[in-house]
Amino acid sequence: MGKVRFQMFLDENQKEALEKLHNETKIPVAEMIREAIGKSLLEMKQKKKKTNGDEIIEKLLSVVGICKGGPKDLSDEHDKYLYRTNKK
Repeated sequence: MGKVRFQMFLDENQKEALEKLHNETKIPVAEMIREAIGKSLLEMKQKKKKTNGDEIIEKLLSVVGICKGGPKDLSDEHDKYLYRTNKK
């Protein structure tokens, strides 16, 4: 894949940090920036793949197992405990 010229502005502290890292690693600053952009784009693409439903499922699954104790028949009789009604 060919490269194209692209000009951008950095904060002074970002430029200094990149130059310091270059001096320590001898990796060209442009290469570090390309790699960081590549990782960021991949991360955004993966986040975009997740549907809203996936996020809801993840949130719901995050609470599984956090409560200890409780009635032994809770999974079968949850309506009775939540709504004080008998399951029909």
